[in-house]
Amino acid sequence: MEELESNSTQETEPEIKVTFDFSIQGEKERIIRTLKRHDWYKEHGYKPKYPEEIKQKLEAQENISEEDILEAVSSEFNQDEYVSRVSEVEKGWQGIEEKFFDDLKTLGLPLQEEYFVSATKYGVGGSYGSPNDIQLNLEQNRAPELTLAHEMVHLTIEPLIREFNIEQWTKERLVDLIMCKFFPEDKRLQRDPQNAEQVSEIFEQNFPNIKEIISEVSKIGS
Repeated sequence: MEELESNSTQETEPEIKVTFDFSIQGEKERIIRTLKRHDWYKEHGYKPKYPEEIKQKLEAQENISEEDILEAVSSEFNQDEYVSRVSEVEKGWQGIEEKFFDDLKTLGLPLQEEYFVSATKYGVGGSYGSPNDIQLNLEQNRAPELTLAHEMVHLTIEPLIREFNIEQWTKERLVDLIMCKFFPEDKRLQRDPQNAEQVSEIFEQNFPNIKEIISEVSKIGS
């Protein structure tokens, strides 16, 4: 019997794109945003990094202008160094991204088609801006690709965090618990919020139903 040619095509999920970038202007904006949150970072135990000239002005409690920031960033900016470091991060990321995105999809929440990663030497280890912006510090003790994954988890669950009004350290705890599931060889719980045992118990009972987890966690103490 002659085999009939099939007209059907197999649908495949679009590949999630991760784009890296860096620039003097980007570093300047990074410092401006970090300075605006400096007191919050200090209050919550973070130690953001600054260019040496800006660090000295902060310690002396001097006024800091945008011109000061641009000059400080420009004096420390080395194009070749950034290119080399970002290349290393991209290589590390390529080693984990396929499995990571497969794991992230098990949470049952929408992912972005593209993530924009701003490489930086300043601020905290990593930060994010909804829906798909990530700032990744190249100078940190943790493998940068794991920090990148951490921030993507943040972005994925952020709508639920806002919906259920989850406080800072409980949010960080939840992200760390998710990361421990995805990367059991790199278990890290960076903060111990109130009711940590209850949070972990709810997490283990309901994972990967992250909406149910966050909903139940929001009821603790109510």
